[in-house]
Amino acid sequence: MEEMKTVGDSLAFRNRGIIGLLLLIPVGLAVLFSNPTVLENTFFDFLFSALAWLLFGTYIFFRIWATIYVGGRKDSALQTEGPYSITRNPLYFGSLCFGLSAACFLNSLSLAGTLMAVWFIYARRVIKAEEHFLEGKFGEAFQEYCRRTPRLIPSPSLYRSSDSLNVKLKGLRIEGQRLLGATLLPLSAEILMHLRTASWWPHWFQLP
Repeated sequence: MEEMKTVGDSLAFRNRGIIGLLLLIPVGLAVLFSNPTVLENTFFDFLFSALAWLLFGTYIFFRIWATIYVGGRKDSALQTEGPYSITRNPLYFGSLCFGLSAACFLNSLSLAGTLMAVWFIYARRVIKAEEHFLEGKFGEAFQEYCRRTPRLIPSPSLYRSSDSLNVKLKGLRIEGQRLLGATLLPLSAEILMHLRTASWWPHWFQLP
């Protein structure tokens, strides 16, 4: 009998972090040493900042909300309620919002565009590998779930949930530790923006 493959057997899934870094680090460095086209204390700077905080708040909300439903039992049962009723990948959606918030904190359309390209690769390779594993494990139930639920962008009109839920506190604790580290993003981005606008800072590129 052929042994069922796990999601870890996928090369794209195992190296998802490396793939993201290889694509984002060069662009991130180029942005860091570029002359910002959106200056501080302007209308567009305020607009980018407001969008950044909105995306950052959405990231925290979705990561906690999804962890409440799936933390500690991700592959043991097919979760289709709460955040999983409006998107098949609420954790990935939250992470996408985190990346886009970083681009907005840095007032960088170039970084935002690169992030969208990276997430296109993730959707085609990494997320697809996970879904192939879940389809093999849960069969027709997962196929039906895919037919009615979008892969990434939430559809609030599809929301449904039970009246009660068994929450795994260990999963929440682990996610809380991750989010604590993520709170350094706004402060780090603010420092980097001040550096980029300094006259003595090297400006080697011109990027939107």
